[in-house]
Amino acid sequence: MLVATVLVLGLLALHAQASPRNNSVRLTAGVPMRHRLMAAGKYPEYLEIKEKLRILAADAAKNKYSQPVDDLEDMIYYAKVHIGTPGQEFQVVLDTGSANLWIPDSTCAPHKLQAPANCPSFCTALEGEACSQFCERECCSHSEHSLHRQMANLLVKDGGDDPQPEPTDACKKKNKFESSKSGTYVADGRPFKIAYGTGSAKGFFGQDLVCFHPTSLCIPDQTFGQATSLAPFFADQPIDGILGLGFGAIAVGHVTPPFIKAVEEQLVEQPIFTVYMARSGLRHIEEGGWFTYGGLDSEHCGDVIAWEPLSTASFWQFNLLSLSAGDYKLTQKAQAISDTGTSLIAGPEAIVEKVAASVGATYNKEYQSYVIDCNNQGPDVVFTIGEHDYHVTREHYTVQVAKDICEFGVFAFGGGGYGPQWILGDPFLRAYCNIHDVAQKRIGFAKPLKH
Repeated sequence: MLVATVLVLGLLALHAQASPRNNSVRLTAGVPMRHRLMAAGKYPEYLEIKEKLRILAADAAKNKYSQPVDDLEDMIYYAKVHIGTPGQEFQVVLDTGSANLWIPDSTCAPHKLQAPANCPSFCTALEGEACSQFCERECCSHSEHSLHRQMANLLVKDGGDDPQPEPTDACKKKNKFESSKSGTYVADGRPFKIAYGTGSAKGFFGQDLVCFHPTSLCIPDQTFGQATSLAPFFADQPIDGILGLGFGAIAVGHVTPPFIKAVEEQLVEQPIFTVYMARSGLRHIEEGGWFTYGGLDSEHCGDVIAWEPLSTASFWQFNLLSLSAGDYKLTQKAQAISDTGTSLIAGPEAIVEKVAASVGATYNKEYQSYVIDCNNQGPDVVFTIGEHDYHVTREHYTVQVAKDICEFGVFAFGGGGYGPQWILGDPFLRAYCNIHDVAQKRIGFAKPLKH
């Protein structure tokens, strides 16, 4: 009924004038709005805006916000955030494996590494492990920077063989935040540095309004990082920054993460968010997944199979009771985390080797990863969490990386000690929706309704 009413009013473009005597309404017919917009060629734009407003209104009514994410070849899932007033747009990875939001600052520029003055002169001539064996780490920064630069140039040039690649400015193609253009910006000034396996981002903190675009979920006075230097690896990535969805315990600078702050300020109906990830293969698709803040994603996900308590509220970390694949079974307990920012599943080398053999994957020294037949008929990889088995089928662990090349979606890493031994990355998240409960410190799993 509401839709019909809106449509009629839109078509007739009637103007209402109230009488002060009896509150009656006099209607005056004008030029139909639909006709005006069509004549101006703006009607498609009007319909697009109208649909966005409908989504925002529906979200606001239930305090549940659904944010679409782009899926780039099943390797990177990213979404948009707006920062400041008016909003400045950035593409960010939504990462449950970290807890800080950062984006490039307007002052972001290539970082020139210089060895400390007290470094022996011969250190500058040594590369890689040779440098680290004879010199302090600070004196070997040139070697690390050189490797990152070579990696970045390979990515940018698609495998080009320039023997002397020019330094890559990782900031050059990024959207950059201009604090002077925001009416709600508050300076913080504290420095930050966040290290990743492929490099680091560093700069200083600031505060401003942060909105999960295109939803109406906006968090005032959110502390975020303004990066003045990025590792060369970030140069050719389709993202500007990272938005962490972990707990404050792992946040650099003791910052309250954006969603945790939204929960604390009661901006969402329920203290949970749901992650649904689709599959794209070698395509880049919009709406390649959805992050739903403040509730369950009943459109893309089924009922919750079970809730698992977190073993620690830092990462989304829980107990993994056992693992099996074909004839191989491991009953040794381990710690695992759910991580939207990791493209594959990761585990201990000795175990991954046996799992790979069970599904028919072989290690390729050239790629330094396990490859698998794109049309394989391998068994499920089964993770036992709590009282339930969660099956990662071949359609989820077979990751296509080229026309005739597929990678096994599990790799070896050196986890252990007090940290997690397993990282359940995107293949697991494509197999199961993950529901993150901040208040009760638990994580739930549900079968997706769509692929």
